[in-house]
Amino acid sequence: MPERWWVGAAASVVVGAAVAVGAVLATSGSAQAVKPVVVPSTQAADESVRAMWRTKPVEQVFPETVTLGSQYVRLGVTAAAGCDVLPKGFVSELAVDAPGTSCVRVLRATYTDVTQTVFATVGVVVVGGDPVARDKVWREWSPDADAKRPELMPDVFPVPGTVAAHFADRQRVVWNSQASNDGSYLVYAVSGFADGRAGSSDAQLRAGSGKALVADSPPVQAASGLSDLFATEFANPEKGQ
Repeated sequence: MPERWWVGAAASVVVGAAVAVGAVLATSGSAQAVKPVVVPSTQAADESVRAMWRTKPVEQVFPETVTLGSQYVRLGVTAAAGCDVLPKGFVSELAVDAPGTSCVRVLRATYTDVTQTVFATVGVVVVGGDPVARDKVWREWSPDADAKRPELMPDVFPVPGTVAAHFADRQRVVWNSQASNDGSYLVYAVSGFADGRAGSSDAQLRAGSGKALVADSPPVQAASGLSDLFATEFANPEKGQ
């Protein structure tokens, strides 16, 4: 059985357009059938999408390879973590942009392109809150502006026993983030060159200056492309963009 992101026994997820629950109750000595309970399709879809991080196999959350112009290869996945692995600024920005939401868990994996030019840590932040609150994440989170704020930039995940064993925060060139279309997930990607060179300074990141931060730079393409690609994988089919 493929590994999954659950803790303890996994709860069943409603994935159909509606679920009918039948039961027989004794009433005044006779049995009566209870009318089916119908779950609206939008609610069912919401519950299904929100449960993806627990119910999807790891291989589907973080595929071994992804194609984004170049092909990226997964080097390793770390265990689901608490929100303390994120910078305090990231968590507080989420609360400001979308009051009523909270960070629930963080899933992380590190990738490299096939030429091993760049490393990129992809993080999936599970967002809690009711649908109205989570919708604010989609509408209010500002990826382009936040990408220039070093205090929000998450740490990288070095993968022991691989070419990214020594991938370190000092190598971070750029980061980007995208919300899923219903705000249930915030996906980020932090990237840097794989040859160990130092990444961007805080001043360079804030200004968007420096050769490594131009649009066609490999770390920039990795960060923007991977964050967008993974956010799309967590899209809610019932919610138009």
